[in-house]
Amino acid sequence: MTPAHYQTLEYSRVDRLFRAYVESAPGPLRVLDFGCGRGRYLKALSSLGCEVAGVDANPDYVEEAKAAGFPAWLPDGFFEQDQARFDVILLSHLVEHLTPEELVGLIPKLCCLAPGGRLIIITPLHGERFWHDFSHLRPYYPQSIRHAFGQLASPLSFGGSTILELEDIYFFADPLRTRTWRSFYVKRGLRHRLTSALNGLFDAAWRLSGGRIGIKSSWLGVYRIGASPGS
Repeated sequence: MTPAHYQTLEYSRVDRLFRAYVESAPGPLRVLDFGCGRGRYLKALSSLGCEVAGVDANPDYVEEAKAAGFPAWLPDGFFEQDQARFDVILLSHLVEHLTPEELVGLIPKLCCLAPGGRLIIITPLHGERFWHDFSHLRPYYPQSIRHAFGQLASPLSFGGSTILELEDIYFFADPLRTRTWRSFYVKRGLRHRLTSALNGLFDAAWRLSGGRIGIKSSWLGVYRIGASPGS
């Protein structure tokens, strides 16, 4: 059985979005997975007929992607070459590893590669799980992206450029967990067995509700590139 985890809901939503994009596209959909990791989305989107390329800061992941037959680069090498154009750029679990200065420098450069296309951001919300990963620097919310890239001359704007317009948004929940209970970690005795049973019920509620019963843990934003809000 697939583990009960919010990222399984993210994957399902990405699959549905790209199936719809492929169906309506006049030709092969050109997709850049920036922060491609081990290539999960490279493989999945390629199987849908997309022309995919990947970028990652981990040289081992870049070599894995190349070995699987995908064009792939380290970030510096990618931006140094003559740039291709893409229909969709995917940033899955990347932005939370960047400082605001790094993100404000990156987004405009990526948007120049997909004028009139889409940028998809997937990122965790602030919560217990967020700090499990030592490399997470800070959470970004839909309002963060709007203030930096969607409101020209806003007094709250960090980036101050209107280059993204939110097209759609989805939130994903993780099953409830008793992670602040001692019996969650000390795996012996009746208390642990009862705690495991309770967490099993939380998993069942999450599955039966289609991921609606739980704690909101991440979001996915679909942005149109180069459009002014309200146009």
